[in-house]
Amino acid sequence: MKSFLQYSLLLITLVAVSWVVIPARYDVEYPRDVKPQFDKYIRRKFADAIEEERPNVVLLGDSMLYPSVNSTVLSQTLDKQIMSIGLPGSASTLWYLIVKNNILEAETPPQTLVIFFRDTMMTVPAYRVTGRYFEQIDEFAGPKDAELVKKAYLNQMNPLEKWAEAWFPPFGSRWNIRQAVDAHIRYTMPRLLLSCDQPCMDNAMGVVFGDMNMDPNFLSDALAAADDYLYSAEVLDFDQQVGESFLPDLIQLTKEHNVQLVLVRMRILRFVAPGSEPPVLREYNEKLAAYLAANGVVYLDYSGEQALSREAFADPLHMNDTGQVIFTELLGNDLLKKLP
Repeated sequence: MKSFLQYSLLLITLVAVSWVVIPARYDVEYPRDVKPQFDKYIRRKFADAIEEERPNVVLLGDSMLYPSVNSTVLSQTLDKQIMSIGLPGSASTLWYLIVKNNILEAETPPQTLVIFFRDTMMTVPAYRVTGRYFEQIDEFAGPKDAELVKKAYLNQMNPLEKWAEAWFPPFGSRWNIRQAVDAHIRYTMPRLLLSCDQPCMDNAMGVVFGDMNMDPNFLSDALAAADDYLYSAEVLDFDQQVGESFLPDLIQLTKEHNVQLVLVRMRILRFVAPGSEPPVLREYNEKLAAYLAANGVVYLDYSGEQALSREAFADPLHMNDTGQVIFTELLGNDLLKKLP
């Protein structure tokens, strides 16, 4: 009993101290606004590139895009100028921001926007928006992106989380605390013990944990585990998800700017055997296809394309050179039929 009381007293003391130290250390006032705070600056990287290159077609996706599509060959097939934007780790929320605040803000937007995704990604607004992904979001978001705040953040929080974000500094400032701890582990200890400063440590980390030393199987397993969320029962409920996603916003925005939206569902090796796709995922896809058709969106589904066998992939998500040749030809021929 005495040990428990001592532990409780210590815990209460630490929490009380954190209420003073954390707000002062990170210059955050509590209670704080639970909404993420975006700065006023919106990066115009892609808007500037579009204004300079004047592409007819813009391709947008994550790290799957560049290994899958040969833009030069596709441009020759379509006889159109093409720009590719492939952002590793990105998802539908970041794509929505780039479309809204960059692609459609260009002086001459493209005639066609092609977004490459896998399975349920287009209707999951909270996927890859926190932690290190928040930095990417902040680059392309502005203070007026209220729809983003609502759908990607506030709608995903329960009342207890909102209270903790507003009133409990160890929770509300958790990412700042984590970054500080990571920095001390990565830089302070090596500097004191090994006389290795930050550039030295960054170089060492790059050598040890670089691509040459990475186990492809481990990386593939990690990516697959992270994607499990995309196949949860809640996410696979299309009717419940679509209205709270950014898909309706993307459709409306592209229509307003007379841009033809094309969605391309990519093939991956998660359900590679014919008939192995779960019935609930097939039902989701059927509803997605019907929704897109009703809204004038061109939908190309390659998830079951048997020409893209295991030999066409470098790992479960990314195609190799053989896959790129096959997929680029398939995509080019299908876009020729769909685009003016």
